[in-house]
Amino acid sequence: MREPVYFLDGRTVRASAARLPIADLAILRGFALFESLRTYGRKPFLLDRHLDRLLGEARRVGLACPYSRAEIARIIQRLLRCNCFPEALIRLLLTGGASPKLIPSGRPTFAVMMDPLPAFPKHQYAKGIALMSIPFERAYPEMKTTNYFAAVWGTMRAVKRGFHEIVYARDNGDLLEGSTFNLFVVLPGQRLITPQKDVLAGVTAGCVLDLARALRIRIARRPIRPADLRRAREAFITSSNREIIPVRRVDRQRIGDGRPGPMTRRLHAAYRDFVGKS
Repeated sequence: MREPVYFLDGRTVRASAARLPIADLAILRGFALFESLRTYGRKPFLLDRHLDRLLGEARRVGLACPYSRAEIARIIQRLLRCNCFPEALIRLLLTGGASPKLIPSGRPTFAVMMDPLPAFPKHQYAKGIALMSIPFERAYPEMKTTNYFAAVWGTMRAVKRGFHEIVYARDNGDLLEGSTFNLFVVLPGQRLITPQKDVLAGVTAGCVLDLARALRIRIARRPIRPADLRRAREAFITSSNREIIPVRRVDRQRIGDGRPGPMTRRLHAAYRDFVGKS
């Protein structure tokens, strides 16, 4: 397979040649925003929603993106022509740019990375995954930033202990979100619970909530409490590139009977139908 082609500040470059200056604030200070999305049928899925979030966050923190949303869409189309993957994982990156100071002092850096969409293990969809909780709450959780120190270190520890992913928890044990996903649980009575505050408003999570409302599923937007896990019939995660994956265990707590449940399967089928019609 040919090496992927990226876009970096006005140029298309081979992935191995894409370089940021060592003084870029993304490297020195972790000051950068990003988005991840995927293609279906080689078409970027829900690109407008991802651009709404990226450009809205950029305005909030005072980063002037060098490219308009129309220009970004054209850059993505150019990369799709350069990269002949069956399906692609697309990541948009906007950094504070190179600066000798603590704050930006020049032009922000913008990049688009495009790689083959990874194939996630089928057994995770069939049997579910195990999550390890870690006590952590993200600063500015409503923004998708590149500050992933806790996520990387936590996941390293989780994998060594036999877990697949980590989920962030408050000191009182309430679960919030994962390092790259939103978390849902299903309580008795077919009630769907997922946090609303202190988490990223995931694009896929938003779609799943819309689908749940259309299916007349009862929804509560609040933290997931330890007692909820003991009562939960099902749990699942949502993310743009993985869609919906069941959760069979959180720490030592088995979820339901430890197998994917009917609501998880129903919502995933509805999501796939939504993708097919979009």
